Amino acid sequence: MRVLFTATNWKGIYFCMVPLGWALQAAGHEVRVACAPAQAPAIAQAGLIPAPVLEGFELMQVERMSRYAAAVRSPADFEAMRPVHPETGRPVADYDEYDVAAHEDDFARRYRDTLGRNCDAAVEFAGAWRPDLVVHDLMTPEGVLAAQVTGVPAVYHSPGMFGSTETALHDPTGAFARHGVHGWDRSRIGYVIDPSPDMMVPDMGTALRLPVRYVPYNGPGAMEPWLLERPGRPRIGLLWGNSASGIFGTSVPALRHAIDAVVAAGAELVLTAAPEQVAALGPLPDSVRVLRDQPLHLLLEHCTALIHQGSVNPMMTAAGLPQLILALTDDQIEMGRRFATAGSALLLPGLGATEEGVRADVARLLTDSALRTAAQRVRASVESHPTAAALVPSLERLARDGTLTAANLPR
Repeated sequence: MRVLFTATNWKGIYFCMVPLGWALQAAGHEVRVACAPAQAPAIAQAGLIPAPVLEGFELMQVERMSRYAAAVRSPADFEAMRPVHPETGRPVADYDEYDVAAHEDDFARRYRDTLGRNCDAAVEFAGAWRPDLVVHDLMTPEGVLAAQVTGVPAVYHSPGMFGSTETALHDPTGAFARHGVHGWDRSRIGYVIDPSPDMMVPDMGTALRLPVRYVPYNGPGAMEPWLLERPGRPRIGLLWGNSASGIFGTSVPALRHAIDAVVAAGAELVLTAAPEQVAALGPLPDSVRVLRDQPLHLLLEHCTALIHQGSVNPMMTAAGLPQLILALTDDQIEMGRRFATAGSALLLPGLGATEEGVRADVARLLTDSALRTAAQRVRASVESHPTAAALVPSLERLARDGTLTAANLPR
């Protein structure tokens, strides 16, 4: 069987698909990952075969442009945290430093044109390689279109807590109609591979949910041996991902609040962040150990809790630990709200979080036994799901028969 994965140029979004790629390859199937050239090295390091046929578009710049344009139109809504320059990512003293009106329409056009060319490229590659199945991530309509045109089933692989009715799949380019596919929308997603804990499964619409055990993969990296040493005091992990500094710059106050709160509580802090973010922090206390772009799952061995900026990857990777979610974007706030309903996480909107609020929640991470008990329930739910290897026969059936029912899924 040949399986085509399509991956967006935002690497964290496709990380959830990597373990499934391993399982398919271990079962003797061929896997190719259609991606932008910038993602090819990381995909190859993960042990999968990239097909760099898609064009890359700087998605963090898309987010910066969106926030900047919104702030220019309504400055009062951004008093807590002024957006950074859309192109440079650096702080601005005045919104006049970038003329949104002169650039926004052209930027949107270039983004649509890139997406349209990517749809064409995915269709062309699928036509040449002839996959039996397509697996797409949260943000790649190219995969859906390639499956439709080649007449093979498509499966959406959720990173967890994103349902089929809210994925960013749409066609602003006319590519679907251009290739003879009419009337497709998100409601027609038929199958979803979903690692969400059972107590927080999102809306799947009419799609068949294929539960799968979440296997943490946060990119390539080496294990620091000292992380295996049991610390003499509680250890808290703090992940401040590339998207946080890439979209919001390196001066979000909540990060410093979190560092100071952990230090004041007498715990050890292990911080992993982008190199530019680490440099911007300056000297830190001895109780703070700093790593640069360290894959999260490699530093959790003896962590008591995790603090992060609200992406789904750290929520799922550290599902068995109490968490403080300092969510920065609207979707991170919503995902954090969903995750917190299980009782294992605390949520603060990161752009407006105060020093006092962060300090109080860090204290709860270290003392609230109810958080730890709830986290154990979440972990048990995740571990109760079938492994990716157990899911492979169901995907083989889907590719062979073109359809799948709940009766065909592993128990």
